[in-house]
Amino acid sequence: MGNNNKKVWRKSAAVMGAVAIAAGALAGCGGDKEQDASPAASKAPGASSEAPKAPYKMSLMLTSYNPEYLDTNGEIFKKLEERTNTKLTLTWVPSSTYSDKLSATVASGELPNAILVLDQKLPYIVNAVRSGMFWELGPYLKDYPNLSKMNDIALDAISIDGKVYGIYRERDLARDGVMLRKDWLDNVGLQVPKTIDDFYNVLKAFVNNDPDKNGKADTMGMAESQVSGSWRSMLVWHGGPADWEMKDGKASPAHLSPAYMETMKFYKKLYSEKLINLDFAVVKDGKQLINSNKAGAWVANMNDAQGIEESVKKVVPTGTITMTNALEGPAGLRAAGGAGSYGTFMIPKTSVKTEADLKAALNFFDKLCDEDMQNMVVNGLEGRQFKIENGQYVKTTDSKLLVEYGMGDSSQLAVLRDKVVTYGGPLVHLRSEMYNKNAGIAVANPLQSFVSDTYSEKGSELNKIIEDARIKFIMGEIDEAGFNSAVEKWRKDGGDKIIEEYTAAYNNSKK
Repeated sequence: MGNNNKKVWRKSAAVMGAVAIAAGALAGCGGDKEQDASPAASKAPGASSEAPKAPYKMSLMLTSYNPEYLDTNGEIFKKLEERTNTKLTLTWVPSSTYSDKLSATVASGELPNAILVLDQKLPYIVNAVRSGMFWELGPYLKDYPNLSKMNDIALDAISIDGKVYGIYRERDLARDGVMLRKDWLDNVGLQVPKTIDDFYNVLKAFVNNDPDKNGKADTMGMAESQVSGSWRSMLVWHGGPADWEMKDGKASPAHLSPAYMETMKFYKKLYSEKLINLDFAVVKDGKQLINSNKAGAWVANMNDAQGIEESVKKVVPTGTITMTNALEGPAGLRAAGGAGSYGTFMIPKTSVKTEADLKAALNFFDKLCDEDMQNMVVNGLEGRQFKIENGQYVKTTDSKLLVEYGMGDSSQLAVLRDKVVTYGGPLVHLRSEMYNKNAGIAVANPLQSFVSDTYSEKGSELNKIIEDARIKFIMGEIDEAGFNSAVEKWRKDGGDKIIEEYTAAYNNSKK
């Protein structure tokens, strides 16, 4: 990276291990409560001089997941303005229409001081960056006490052409794992699985051994969806790459790895033995199957666990959920690493015209990262949005105070989350423990920081070729030869060009 902030996440010693792993691979990518509080960052010398004397007029556009937006007359909004020394304007856009709104806003050139970009590799964003529409932020980050501590792996993942144009919203490096009905495990006499083979045996027992003790053969093993949440993790557990890898000096997509075929064969076995829902190819949200007491396993972001247990208890009051972070496979214990972030705030030159204004905008984001600010936007204000009863976080039911909190949407403003206090019961803390374990075994995509113009243009349609063939293979509609034919079509229709572009970008970064 252009800056010198060689920092790692201060989550745990395990995370430092992940940084070491991912740094080697990269030498050449809803408001949940993250980790326990850590000491506040010390102030960098001279950083306070960057803060404007008069409130800076700061405007942002970002997505909302709730019908009620953050109350501009509420205490949280007032504290946001006071602590960041801004006159703040927030434009909230419903998540269902955010993509279209963002595209239209960028095309118009009439942008606020910062916009939230959920995918910075979209062609129109890349083209806007290359045309000079956005500020390069990398060289400035070292001057701010909090922003200077942003993680290099996450910064690398959001970079475009090797440069940082955004302030990322931090997330744990590897968040997926296996969530299981703990009461079902107990009823069939099995432990939480440690290996892929263990998991297969658990799924068989969930289907065949009456785990709900109702005397009927009405339970299924793992819930699956049309867009599989489990596939990426299962592939890495089988020894495959996280999306892409460098192999023999060339970029290589996951579907060219031998592990991809082995993983498809595993899913085909689950399908033929009816250990997953046979209608998975048309199911939009498989999580509802475990929520409704029909399935015993769900592989996805472990942040789902608390909500799943709450849903299960509405059907079966004694139902409980547990989880594990990864399943050991032929290559050992591995987890599918992500970008370490979800969305970036980008600052346009069309609305932030001078370097002085840029520094004022960066001061806003830096102040958002102070310990009390992180906790306010994620958890709310104690005594208003929540209280602690017997050590538990209890959110208010007062609708006015919830709107003051944006019904939780204020967390969309969180940039760093390293000082956010984790509140919740055993599952919330188990999730944090599992995130940290995953970080130490995370497999990174070494190409996530690079741009392939062909992939930006045709990636979605090319991905569909492989995804459709994968589903057909699992359902027995095509064999290995049929899948290989789909791969050849992928290569011919643009895949080989993507490989060429990623290879060139990776090799150029080494010069």
